[in-house]
Amino acid sequence: MFAKFMRGTPLADIEIEMQLIPGFTPPASGIFRGQQRYMNLCSVPYEELLGLFMKEIELQAFALRVQRIIEVTSNRRESEAKQMLFRNAEHKRRFQSIGRSGLFPKLDESYGYAAAIFLLTADDFIWSEAKNHVDKQLIHFEAIHIHGVDLEGYVIFHMAKELYSGKTHITVSELSDPELINDKLLRLIVNAFLVRRYGINALKGGR
Repeated sequence: MFAKFMRGTPLADIEIEMQLIPGFTPPASGIFRGQQRYMNLCSVPYEELLGLFMKEIELQAFALRVQRIIEVTSNRRESEAKQMLFRNAEHKRRFQSIGRSGLFPKLDESYGYAAAIFLLTADDFIWSEAKNHVDKQLIHFEAIHIHGVDLEGYVIFHMAKELYSGKTHITVSELSDPELINDKLLRLIVNAFLVRRYGINALKGGR
């Protein structure tokens, strides 16, 4: 994998193009992050959504980690599997409260907005910094300051920003590294990917 010395700068996209081998196209490892799809999820089990997601992953190390999530889910009782849709009980309460308030119709209209809110509400500190910069139409990431956040919070914030903006902040290789992103955090991020793809109905078991 090429180093990204210009990540986070206006020259990042140019650097990526310069590093491509002539005549070759980059792998589709980023496709699973951004495409919004409309699908009737009434009869689609959570494990099946994970399976569809995994088929679009080209990096084997990441696919193996998602496969383990599927295996763990299939071995849990339904009630336990529903609890695993969220980071913890407080995350579930916070996200559900926002959805039920009726003040944020964008949750149903924009899957990127919904996925970002799903992640931002997963961390107490991040949500305390972000909530005043979220309105019914936009998330003003440029106004959110996360100085002093721990590693998990850093990953959660930048993954939320990526799913909202479509610009890569966390690489697939980083997602594949269990020393950087533990299994519980990875599950949370994968669930956010499902929200980005299918909307908040991907969390129907926990709503």
